[in-house]
Amino acid sequence: MSDNDRILNCLATVLGQDSELLFKPGSEGYDESNSSYFSALVSALKPSFILRPKTIEQVREIIRALRPLVLQGSCSIAIRGTEHTPFAGSANIQDGVTIDLRNFKGIVLNTEESTVKIGIRRVGKVRLTTAGARVNNVGVGGFILGGALSMISSRRGFSYDSVTEFQVVLASGELVRVSADEHPDLFIALKGGLNNFGVVTSATMKTYNSGDVWGGVVYYQPEAFTDLFHRACDFARDESDEEVHVMCSAGYGFGHTALTCVMYRTQGQVNPPLLQRFTSAQPQIEQMSSLRTSTTLVFIEELAKFSSAGRRQYWASITVKPDFDLIQTFYDTWQLVLTKVKDAEGFTFSFGFKPLTKSLLKHSQEAGENAMGISPADGPLFIVLTNPVWTNPADDNRIFAAIEEFLIELREIACERGLLYRYIFVNYAYWKDDVMAGYGKDSIERMKAVSAKYDPEGLFQKGVPGGFKLAL
Repeated sequence: MSDNDRILNCLATVLGQDSELLFKPGSEGYDESNSSYFSALVSALKPSFILRPKTIEQVREIIRALRPLVLQGSCSIAIRGTEHTPFAGSANIQDGVTIDLRNFKGIVLNTEESTVKIGIRRVGKVRLTTAGARVNNVGVGGFILGGALSMISSRRGFSYDSVTEFQVVLASGELVRVSADEHPDLFIALKGGLNNFGVVTSATMKTYNSGDVWGGVVYYQPEAFTDLFHRACDFARDESDEEVHVMCSAGYGFGHTALTCVMYRTQGQVNPPLLQRFTSAQPQIEQMSSLRTSTTLVFIEELAKFSSAGRRQYWASITVKPDFDLIQTFYDTWQLVLTKVKDAEGFTFSFGFKPLTKSLLKHSQEAGENAMGISPADGPLFIVLTNPVWTNPADDNRIFAAIEEFLIELREIACERGLLYRYIFVNYAYWKDDVMAGYGKDSIERMKAVSAKYDPEGLFQKGVPGGFKLAL
């Protein structure tokens, strides 16, 4: 009997032949699921089976049924939340079983409306907000577990800092509630620990009033670079307003280069003093500016339009101390790399700088311990993001090679100047990076101890290869 036959027999005991739960290659449900990833690099993988459980009990039964085969090495699993991690193998798997959790959606407010329980996909439109993604096609699972950023990060910390409880299916199939009071060691490890400990089926998060937001996107001519990024470095060091959120980038597409600054003031004040350094920078492409007063929902829908869903793409990043001379050198290096790959079919290339302010890191620390362990004293920092997008598989090798060489060069430049920081922002990490090493030795040892306690046979280390592992 083949491995696939054994897998199918195990799954049949818990799911039967339900065509809405188990999809085989060639079926309509299989093709829909596998073609719907954010990146074509992920859709290129072809699992043997795709599962679409509808209940937590089905997730538990699936893990229990597959566990013996996984531990024998006869089956590998991928866990899919929404679809947004762009590198192959992250939320899909070749010749294995992909567990697609997109049926886990919806929101449930508690009576006081102080917390909201969210499925793995975020849906709903209410007058409250939480520390969710800045783009509306991003889900909840990987976003939170990686410690992502939101519009309110400056005063609320990373996304997981607003989590009060996770529901997790462990390697044994047991469902546990995980919080600061129940399984606190696992609660800390999950905040930044990704898919190393179990299948997260829901997260309960603190809610915040969602009033008017002022902001949008401002576009600049390339010659604004020096002025704009001097101001970006100054902004990263300015702690005078915790209601603002900023992302500055350079971008290339269709033969043109432009600069952008995405900015928000979450209490609705129009053109607040801390953002005036960006609204006054010149020369702007004024007809493209979208600054106005609106809502969080409208702005995250706007940013979604910048996404290139379904194309060949990925992210890679490093973290540095804010320093204009360093950024200028990075920009010059980016332009040189651009000359090597810009002739690729459908090629666009963004190069962004996202600040982690001291206030963000302070509020994160105050929210409780997490796996990443970044001290406010280490801030401010810049996440340096690179995002190539293209359409032709024939260009894969040269683009990957050029960007890998680019990242090596950026790290060497920053290291030589004493400005490279250990941490790699997980949600923008390159698949070859040793992300966990950036958490520090003590954190890694604590996470290994948590893994040994809740998954002693290493199912989520050996049998779920996607993401960044603990290297037990």
